[in-house]
Amino acid sequence: MRYTELTEAVNQVISAYTVPLTLRQIYYRLVAAGLIQNTRSNYNQLSSQLVMAREQGDIDGTRIVDRSRRIDDMSFDSPEDFLEACRGTLKRQYVRRFWDSQPVYCEVWVEKDALSQVMAEAVYPFNTIVAPSRGYSSYSYLREAADRISRYCDGDDDLVFGKAAVILHFADHDPSGIDMSRDLQDRLDRYCGAVEVKRIALNYDQVRRYSLIPNPAKLTDTRSSAYISQYGDECWELDAIEPDELVGLCSKAVEDMITDHKAWLAIKDQDTAERKQLLNQLALVK
Repeated sequence: MRYTELTEAVNQVISAYTVPLTLRQIYYRLVAAGLIQNTRSNYNQLSSQLVMAREQGDIDGTRIVDRSRRIDDMSFDSPEDFLEACRGTLKRQYVRRFWDSQPVYCEVWVEKDALSQVMAEAVYPFNTIVAPSRGYSSYSYLREAADRISRYCDGDDDLVFGKAAVILHFADHDPSGIDMSRDLQDRLDRYCGAVEVKRIALNYDQVRRYSLIPNPAKLTDTRSSAYISQYGDECWELDAIEPDELVGLCSKAVEDMITDHKAWLAIKDQDTAERKQLLNQLALVK
């Protein structure tokens, strides 16, 4: 595809969404539209062309994100600047533990760090943790998660004692991605118990429903033989789901975990009142 055609197509893609997209999400939108073929060389070429397009101002660079590399600048120009940042943080980040009001505690786990922010935006209204597992999770990462889940589910507070935990899992439909749900369940059973891992996506029925773009299964993966015997020699990436559809799957899966709606609304009202109180207190700081 010629450069001018590419920039026009990419601008159409990114303008269709309110959230910034990753390179891979853009790539799959172009493939789905039949504008480019699904090949490694085309992906690499797209990456290079988008660098040039952003450098030249032909594409808004803020609409394409690399969520795997975040650096937070915690410095300030003045004490007043810090207080203003605190106000913004309170508005955005002070949230009650909504799941204390429910008989279950819920988290979203996603295989790819690059998609974690998409998921986080989807479940922000539900104050739900999104954990990027980055493939098979390390022992340290899972032990930390087990400790966190145990604090929420087995604390001293009578409101949360004995609470069940549910992990909503999102991963690729490939030999390792399928096995990750099993691995996550087995290891959390050992580390903290009473955790249900529910695989929300990517599942084979979704592959068919959304007519997703396939990739060849990696024969070098030790799990490929069992996978191919069940699904054939094609696999599919989570990124291939249309972004709004992925957001919808995520938010619905979390919302379905809410069973006591009266208690949920009550804790939301408490959250709003407490945030207002904190903002008023901060306004008094001189």
